[in-house]
Amino acid sequence: MVMLSLFFLSIGVTFASDVNYNENVNFEDKNILNNVNNEIYGESDASNVLNSNDQLNSDVNSSVDPINTSSDNLLNTNNSNTLNSNNTNVSSDGILNTDTSNVNTSNTTSSNVNSSNITNNLSSNNSTNQHESIKTDTEKKFAAGGDEKPSKLTQSQILNAASSVYKYIKKYKKLPNYVTIAGYKFSMPEFMYLMSVTTYYKYNGKNSQVTVKYGISNPSKPTGVTVKGKLSKAQYYAYSKNLIKFMKKYNKAPNYLSTKLGKMQYQTTIYQFSKLLHWSNSHGSKLPSSLSVKISKNNKINKYIPKYSRDSSSSPTTDSSKEKVPSSILNSKYNGESLTKYLNPSKNCQSTNAKIQSLAKSITKGYTTQLSKAKAIFNWVRDKVSYSFYYNTKKGATGTLSSKSGNCVDKTHLLIALLRSSGIAARYANGQAQFTSGNTYGHVWAQVLIGDTWVVADTTSSKNSFGVVNNWKPSSAKIYGYYSSISF
Repeated sequence: MVMLSLFFLSIGVTFASDVNYNENVNFEDKNILNNVNNEIYGESDASNVLNSNDQLNSDVNSSVDPINTSSDNLLNTNNSNTLNSNNTNVSSDGILNTDTSNVNTSNTTSSNVNSSNITNNLSSNNSTNQHESIKTDTEKKFAAGGDEKPSKLTQSQILNAASSVYKYIKKYKKLPNYVTIAGYKFSMPEFMYLMSVTTYYKYNGKNSQVTVKYGISNPSKPTGVTVKGKLSKAQYYAYSKNLIKFMKKYNKAPNYLSTKLGKMQYQTTIYQFSKLLHWSNSHGSKLPSSLSVKISKNNKINKYIPKYSRDSSSSPTTDSSKEKVPSSILNSKYNGESLTKYLNPSKNCQSTNAKIQSLAKSITKGYTTQLSKAKAIFNWVRDKVSYSFYYNTKKGATGTLSSKSGNCVDKTHLLIALLRSSGIAARYANGQAQFTSGNTYGHVWAQVLIGDTWVVADTTSSKNSFGVVNNWKPSSAKIYGYYSSISF
């Protein structure tokens, strides 16, 4: 999702600070429990009762880890939130996409569009000239375009995602590896947090957007028991509050949720909250007066622990000389010119800086081909350096590395510096692009020489991959030129 509005610049992403992990932590609050037990649970309307006629089939033959008797993952009582959302693609490979308006090339569903399949040429008015550098600041050259990972999500988006997760689990009897919301992939622990906050807000009638918490890790050893019975609205609301508190403190998901029905295993907890919000999504964003639960500890859902990491460049996966460069109308043929200027450091592209050289060596360790090295560097900059909206250069390659954030220009400075430091020729591309948000901005990206092809490389969005652009429209782009350096 392209976030270009200055409004979103004021929104901060809150990350939990490090704390000492207490193996015996228990968030059970006796006063809260008493308040919950003394509440009068009304709403006799039968349409507000969420039953479990849609239960998963129990798999008595599957095994599950013994119950963990330590209380490092005990959760118990109090809190609420609100939400709603649209279209969804589901595939059996553990991937969900709840934002079909945005293309995600990591997904394997047939509805996904990969711009590498587009082979038509740019029109003549998009043809470009080779230049040593850009030295003017005409309006064409102002650049800021790119994506910012969402710092907040609407409750509608989360409700829709919950419906998708619920339907996926019902069909495949396991949790997906991740769910895509607003064009960004969220792991299951991160989504558990989003659902918990949404439930908390809804209970309190709060319509605020939900602040995203990134980097929540998987539980260490999910365990639980068979859970059967009914949870009142006040009770599942209280449990949502404990989930929030636990994940904020430890930055990881719990092994189980302690409930009046027993220890609800991590996977079952996600399933039940997705069922809860799926109901809400189809009943005018209301919460049901109760939630019926009936899941065996040996159910298939509790066997699989979803795994998803954004650190896609952390280790080599393939390094074949037969790998093909993706075809794109944003690629160019190498014309045989000298590559010296595309291999040397330039203004704001400090490729000989010691920290940049050390990082480039670390990222490309284990890779042997130019293509595999370029992909690893591209993935690192895309995944490790967040996008920030502002115009033109502010940080350069070294400043962008230090801050781990930058706009399209500064992210490209760092990308090209790392590539040149690795002996891979790279250059700047400058133009005007219409982003999937509908906004048009000046934009800067890179071209990387692989064989006889200058390959497009735009790290401003998680939806892009090496050689593939999905967060703006290549066919309508106006390209002003390619450069060894840029001065703005």
